[in-house]
Amino acid sequence: MKRVRRWLGEGKRPAAAAAATKTAAATGTAEGTRVEPSTQPSAATNADQDTSFRYKPLPTNSTIRILQLQRQAGEWNAPWASLSLRGSLIETAVDSGLQYFALSYTWGDPAPRENIEIDGKTLGITASCACALRRLLRGKIERYIWVDSICINQADTPEALEERGSQVAMMDQIYRGAVKVLVHLGQGDAASDVACETLKRLTQCYMAVKLGIGGPMEETRRKYEELADDALATTPEYPYGKLHGVFRLPWFRRTWVVQEVALGRDVMFYCGEYMMHLKTILIGADFTKLPYSKLDATSMHWRSYVDYHDSLNEFVRRREEGEPVSSTVSGLTLLCVLMVPAMMLEATRREDKIYGLYGVCKRLGFELPRPDYKKSLATVYTEAARAILRYESDLGILACVCESPGWELGIPSWVPNFSGSVRQWTPTNPPHMPIPFRTKSLVSGLSTRQHEYALDGQGLQVKGRRCRAISAAGLPWMTDATTTIFAGAPMSDNVQVLESLLASLPSWVEVVRGRSDLPDEQRAVQILTSALIQDIIQPVSGQDLAAFAQNLATMVRSATWRTEERLGETADEGSPSASDAAVGLLGLQALTATLSRLVGMQWKTVFRTTDGHIGVGTHTLQNGDIMAVLHGFSMVAILRPWGDWYRYVGPAYIDGIMNGEFWITTSEADDEWFTLV
Repeated sequence: MKRVRRWLGEGKRPAAAAAATKTAAATGTAEGTRVEPSTQPSAATNADQDTSFRYKPLPTNSTIRILQLQRQAGEWNAPWASLSLRGSLIETAVDSGLQYFALSYTWGDPAPRENIEIDGKTLGITASCACALRRLLRGKIERYIWVDSICINQADTPEALEERGSQVAMMDQIYRGAVKVLVHLGQGDAASDVACETLKRLTQCYMAVKLGIGGPMEETRRKYEELADDALATTPEYPYGKLHGVFRLPWFRRTWVVQEVALGRDVMFYCGEYMMHLKTILIGADFTKLPYSKLDATSMHWRSYVDYHDSLNEFVRRREEGEPVSSTVSGLTLLCVLMVPAMMLEATRREDKIYGLYGVCKRLGFELPRPDYKKSLATVYTEAARAILRYESDLGILACVCESPGWELGIPSWVPNFSGSVRQWTPTNPPHMPIPFRTKSLVSGLSTRQHEYALDGQGLQVKGRRCRAISAAGLPWMTDATTTIFAGAPMSDNVQVLESLLASLPSWVEVVRGRSDLPDEQRAVQILTSALIQDIIQPVSGQDLAAFAQNLATMVRSATWRTEERLGETADEGSPSASDAAVGLLGLQALTATLSRLVGMQWKTVFRTTDGHIGVGTHTLQNGDIMAVLHGFSMVAILRPWGDWYRYVGPAYIDGIMNGEFWITTSEADDEWFTLV
């Protein structure tokens, strides 16, 4: 898919001596990406070898290449979209002071589709790279640009891999040293044009309100409300509102771009004919700033696409200015930096979920092992996990781990599987990590983490107290992200989220009713509500809790009714589905409110322990799994016996013990070491 990171440099013409140090060639090839094998030029004939650009090794580990992109003579007045591409590669020290721009873009189809002439030789580049370079030549004679796919040898030879690791290790200097980071979102279309125009108008109106210009304050605020209403309105033409036209673009889904923006001193976006500053996007997409009078989950959604990037940018800036880390990055840990992209973003090459953040981590004072593309994925992820544990005082990392396909890749069960993205989760492609629990508890009292490494660093020994085992589990709520706004699916597809919940709810009730003291369904729903309410997003008052329980009971009834109807063979094609029944019984507004509070339950299920406690845990838990309370961990750990060791299955919540009720009934004599592999 895409390889998203390339930084553009442009600026002053370097001295003649620097210009003479153009790179020629040695091991290299057509454009690839630092994170993805590239397509090499054919060496079938001498003619091919004579015309194909080939890299030569860089003289030092602190040398970088800069692309001097030039408009050809005879094309001064040609439309920018049809310009031919040519230039030179200049070698320079990373701290030489040469002024350049850095390009950030997404790969699209990774196969080289176009060519650029480098020092008289031909280098294949992707169509999206070519489009970005042409856009940046608009109105320019030349640009000095850093583009990783051109300025780094993307071959798969040992020498090229060594160079790639060395260059990735300098990304913080490269990005921070650029005059400006230029983000190319793509050629644009009608939908993105509308989105860009909407963002600009929202920002202009916001600034008018803040600066007190453009007319009476009340009138300007009313205009902002109207613009916000229009931007967020869902219509057949804009089913997700007008801002979706920009935020659906691939750039916003990529891991590498976090670092590009976070390290940029100044960031400008290009989308088709539009050019916008980062602040325009941040302000236009943030409806909390004035704030908008109709704030809800939908209006809050859009700022999430760039909020994280901008926050890291601000942390980097403040730290450089000498502010103490405690005040600059309050609450920001290495775990926080790595987990947001691990959960939300994508990378073609899985190592880049770590390497793509190496530079910004370094600038924030977090040390990771130097990028090395010759290491196995399991080694890269395990080293990152050990780095996280160095900076953490507890076992919070285990809250970000669950049983996943990473086990098949040799990743230890206690190490987060950083690959994948929530946008790709489906019943056939389940989560690589859990949706975080929002409950911070005292389940292990005020204990502190106790751990050791075992089995040559692949095992993690943790001290804790065996609690109980799982005796019954319901069906997990398995949603399909491809049917949601994340994938830009039609609104009609969104019903899968509700249908899958209704398919799971009856089994959750049955798990609760399995307790000998809860034969009554109404009481069972109340107990279930008590368990589920611990992991909701919004705080719930007593009155809201009662309403939530009532709504949940109605949803269970609608799901059960549809199941019974099918079993009785009374349903026909015209019969309403379970989701239709839920909407009919609850009303759309109440149903939406209930779903929004349950969103954290996706890919989780309800279980019962051998002593009758009800809990919530990750989707792969099963009967016989052991529950343990670990020193320095705020959740219950689900462990699966694995020979002499244990596999860590994921975190859990158990109603009735999360405030230390279990912990205070035990003592140090109950402590034991669990080796997680």
